[in-house]
Amino acid sequence: MEIQNIQIKFERCTLFQRKDMEGLHHIKSLPWLSVVQSMEGSYDIKIDQGSLCKTGEGGFFIAASQVTQDIMHHSNAQTRMMHDRWIFLDIVINKKHRIDHLFDFPTILPESEREEMNALFNELFAKQDDLCERMSVYYRIVKVLLRIGIPKKMVENDDLLKVINFLHHNYMRQIEVSELAAVARMSESNLYVCFRNQFGTSPIAYLNHYRLTLASDMLKQTERPIATIAEQVGFTDPLYFSKLFHKTFQVSPRQYRRDAAY
Repeated sequence: MEIQNIQIKFERCTLFQRKDMEGLHHIKSLPWLSVVQSMEGSYDIKIDQGSLCKTGEGGFFIAASQVTQDIMHHSNAQTRMMHDRWIFLDIVINKKHRIDHLFDFPTILPESEREEMNALFNELFAKQDDLCERMSVYYRIVKVLLRIGIPKKMVENDDLLKVINFLHHNYMRQIEVSELAAVARMSESNLYVCFRNQFGTSPIAYLNHYRLTLASDMLKQTERPIATIAEQVGFTDPLYFSKLFHKTFQVSPRQYRRDAAY
């Protein structure tokens, strides 16, 4: 595919520093692509059913949107500190494809790219209050991601992309499969088969997982009541939300908020 347009539709950069993180285990999933650097301390990270990887101190890991990140934190042995910085990006290619629908990325940033990425992170966090400078750095980070990304084998289906976009814009309300089938201009049964072949899951499972990723971020970034967050992401039953959240992240929403860390 020829890349003609790149849009960054969401961005966030964050610094994190905390003492005595050794052995903290955390399962998470986010609605955006993540690039995370362990400046002091390190991570053990497993993505979905992949193998366990180690960042080492100063290393980076990359996690696509909506994947399951199984993370173990390791403090620096001398200082007992973890000092990290990370970015979240929603990158859209040619106005319709999310970058991680087009490319697979290595879990650990290759050693050959570490010096450049570290320099870009240094520049980003030094200029994060200047929007133009910040966006300039983000696009150079995207350039690195495109350089190391492995193109996925995929069948381009504009009707399924319309369904994904519909879900991302309407997740906060009740959505019926019949409505999605109408968006895709196909029968419900055909939609189910095509969607699973393309994305590896059913439309409703995709929707619920997307809702949970948004909720997990809200739990960390806001002090809103859990029931309010559940409603805002489209779950009318807070008990069902808590049950599904626990099944996905192996902790309750309350504990997830209490233990919030990358």
